[in-house]
Amino acid sequence: MSNNIDNQLKPLSPDYVGAYLGTGIQLYNLLEWTLKQTGRVDITVLTFSISEEFIRKVWQLKEKGLIQNITVILDFKAIQKTHNIMRFAGNVFTEMYYAKTHAKLVLIENELHNISIVGSQNFTRGNREENGIIMNDPSVFVTYKTEIERIKNQSVKYGI
Repeated sequence: MSNNIDNQLKPLSPDYVGAYLGTGIQLYNLLEWTLKQTGRVDITVLTFSISEEFIRKVWQLKEKGLIQNITVILDFKAIQKTHNIMRFAGNVFTEMYYAKTHAKLVLIENELHNISIVGSQNFTRGNREENGIIMNDPSVFVTYKTEIERIKNQSVKYGI
């Protein structure tokens, strides 16, 4: 899978913007591809739904030391679909919230990077044409981070 990403996207650089459209890139593979270049990061995810497969991939990336903290915001409607995996998710994610959202957004940050990934895919396995844009642009990142804080303030925090 990484080979497909490498064929479609160039390595990250300051002010990087890359785009993809197709069936060959899964969002969790793009996340792993990105973290191999950035090193240890904090991540914020805003998504309509999530799968066990994605949670397992995040757990593996945490075990490799690539993720320090991860905050996930899911749509309220995802509660019914994902009820059986929430306990697992609660042990993997640093924080989880429920809000009214249909967004598919990932923010990745550390001292050197402020990366935003915006796409059509939820944090589930996509078997359709999916698109996305990955940007290492601090101004775009700040805009999204500010709006995510607003959403978090209006959301319900998940607790076991």
